[in-house]
Amino acid sequence: MTDLAFSQWAHFFEDLEEFEKLRRQDIKQGKNDFNLLGSVLSVNDEVRLHTRFLYALLNPKSRHYQGTRFLELFLACIGREGWLNTDAVEVRKEFCPAEKSEQIDLFLSDGNRQIVIENKLNAKDQEGQVKRYLKAVGATSGETAENTLFIYLTKSRKQPSPNALRYPKKGGLPPDPEPLQIYDYNGQTVIGTRGAQDEPWALYQNLHYRHRSGAGSIHSWLAACEVGLASSPNLLWAIQDYRAAVERATREYVSNVKSLKAFLEEKGTPCHRLAIQLAMDLKNVHADWLDAAMTVHLDELFQDAIESGAVTRLSESSAQLFQCFLSKNVHANDLLYQRKFNFFGNRKNTKNRGAFFLIRQGAYADKVVLFLFYGVTMLHVGYSRLSGSGEGSALGGVLSSPSKLKKSVFSEECEVQTLAENMETKGIVSLADFEKSRQKMVLEQLLKVFV
Repeated sequence: MTDLAFSQWAHFFEDLEEFEKLRRQDIKQGKNDFNLLGSVLSVNDEVRLHTRFLYALLNPKSRHYQGTRFLELFLACIGREGWLNTDAVEVRKEFCPAEKSEQIDLFLSDGNRQIVIENKLNAKDQEGQVKRYLKAVGATSGETAENTLFIYLTKSRKQPSPNALRYPKKGGLPPDPEPLQIYDYNGQTVIGTRGAQDEPWALYQNLHYRHRSGAGSIHSWLAACEVGLASSPNLLWAIQDYRAAVERATREYVSNVKSLKAFLEEKGTPCHRLAIQLAMDLKNVHADWLDAAMTVHLDELFQDAIESGAVTRLSESSAQLFQCFLSKNVHANDLLYQRKFNFFGNRKNTKNRGAFFLIRQGAYADKVVLFLFYGVTMLHVGYSRLSGSGEGSALGGVLSSPSKLKKSVFSEECEVQTLAENMETKGIVSLADFEKSRQKMVLEQLLKVFV
């Protein structure tokens, strides 16, 4: 490495250290990214989170006790101020029109005009959905069309798919001869059929969850709702919490605590290039750390016990000694670690591998195996003991029984106790400094117990 390259890396890690220091300071000062709604529901839950929260704000009878204020702000936001008589409006969620099976996400009606809101955060359009909904509320032509507004609420889709605008083919019937279309009609955007003459079914409008300039987004409406709520801090907080949930759903959320993304953007291209190189090289570094732990470090740890004959490191030639510890469908040779099956490798069969050491002398001869083993996600260090060869867990309080590992690898008749850490996070960090690792400590203590 040249002096210049070394200097670049040195500055990069100094900057990273400063970044982490600033993050700790932010957290110490109380900054956080906690979101109540996101902690109890998925931020992508269309029905239980988004449809129901929007309903709670739009409904004048809701316990926010703001009357029609939020509804009026919504109409103003979409450019339809005064379009509904808000004093007479009824707001319904998951609405099924009389004797109909259709379920409309949000339905607003003042007895004369009506708004149908189809909430499509992530879900795909259903066959004929838009056409079925409009027909269910009687919006198919004439005066009803002029008094019906269909709102397509999405993250950023421009309009419903053709699939939602036509009835599906069923029972050998031909395709829908009159699928709905979205087009301009007398200066307004409408949804309806087109043939010899245009026949609007309803007015049409897009509404988006993502931030957009000007009117036409959920955020611009919610921002207007927040104004004047100083005397209702719980209501203001609820709206702000919901806005943060929306930003998470649309991946527009900006952390209150300085993020790695913000750090890289601030430092610019040279720093970003080093970060990319580090990300590319890190997997190989992790593979090297794991390989060293499984080979050199374990050989050194068990050297004296192996030379004295107290322990045997299981290999392909001695793996049959280990078979009695395993489930019937698991073969001992398939569990033995090799570099080509490294957890951080790029080939198949890189999971469920480890190094195993069979006790060969004393009361536990051929009855206990010590191991360092990784499964699908976890790094395990511990032992397996045949039933009837002792009672009570060794290193009580330090090790626990891993139910998934025992079910998938070891025989149910064996006692299995391990210390487990996530391989890709805490586990590989531990193995990076094996001499000071908990894994080495556990194996040293188990040698004292069983040898």
